[in-house]
Amino acid sequence: MTSRRSNSVLQPDLLIKQLLEDAQYQFGVKTGKEIYELRLNLATSAVTTAEKSNAPVIGLPTLDGFLSYVAFRAALGNALNANPELSKQLLWQWNIALLHQEMWIDFELPLRKIPLTGLKPFYDCSVGLPVDVDGDVLIPVGAFFTSNSQQFKVYPEVVDSIPLRRRVSEPFGRPIRLKSKLNTGGGPTKALDNRLYFPLTKSYVFFFRGDKSGIEKLLDFALKEQIGLGKKTTLGYGQLATFEIRQCSEVTATFAKPLSGPLYSNDRLALIKDLPYDRVFARREIPDSLNQELFGCEKYALVATVETFGAYCPPYWLPTQRTQIVRYGSIIQAR
Repeated sequence: MTSRRSNSVLQPDLLIKQLLEDAQYQFGVKTGKEIYELRLNLATSAVTTAEKSNAPVIGLPTLDGFLSYVAFRAALGNALNANPELSKQLLWQWNIALLHQEMWIDFELPLRKIPLTGLKPFYDCSVGLPVDVDGDVLIPVGAFFTSNSQQFKVYPEVVDSIPLRRRVSEPFGRPIRLKSKLNTGGGPTKALDNRLYFPLTKSYVFFFRGDKSGIEKLLDFALKEQIGLGKKTTLGYGQLATFEIRQCSEVTATFAKPLSGPLYSNDRLALIKDLPYDRVFARREIPDSLNQELFGCEKYALVATVETFGAYCPPYWLPTQRTQIVRYGSIIQAR
């Protein structure tokens, strides 16, 4: 009889999950209304693509997504220090969570939560807004960017590299017979010539509400452990250099930013976060303080929405998180 290797190593272990939950960072009060600006300065450019890394679709980084990974690493480090004899099981938890959704851990983050009826709550923070060579913070508008007083820009400027070449190729110039022909068009034997497209942006600005000291604690850990922002960080992309946090009294909302200039009247705002479409649509006629805090106006109309299928809260890459969203860069009009 042919024996098979046991797959017990990939079975759920509630003890390991509990150890990680107990080892996570604890944060202070996150319900304050003050808005903070986080400027994240990079030592190397980050690969922040909206789709797969070989697709030239530049995306913007998410603060809650990045911090959720940092929080996982912090909890893992704490649990390993306290339980070194369980190191293998703790390190396998990430793989187990990918296979068993009930093993996923939503680690606590130092960001204010916005509850949603029937949906997971999302975090009160914007996406990362790129800073151009002139020091202007750029606002996404559809497929373009603009500053507060400038025309549309195709920015950030994008370059590419080829750090990963072919995974496999057909035998060439060798007397080799294959039992079956390799499928180089897809699957594990797909022939790859992938490029990584990344924006030449060394700083991103995020707006958030929450525990400022908690954000600093997680970012200090990321700097110490050399945890990068975006994709392919093990290849050196997205390495952090420094960060700055300040209270930002001139900004009144975290999900939308006013547009100005000759193309816009003063009542147009660009969304600066991916949001669930049905909630954005439902709240447009609700004159309450939450709309004012999040969108910068009590009531609004949807003017030009960029609708797609994606996630609005971490983990952004998890298939079960995907739903109909209004993408950042959509335009609303205050009423």
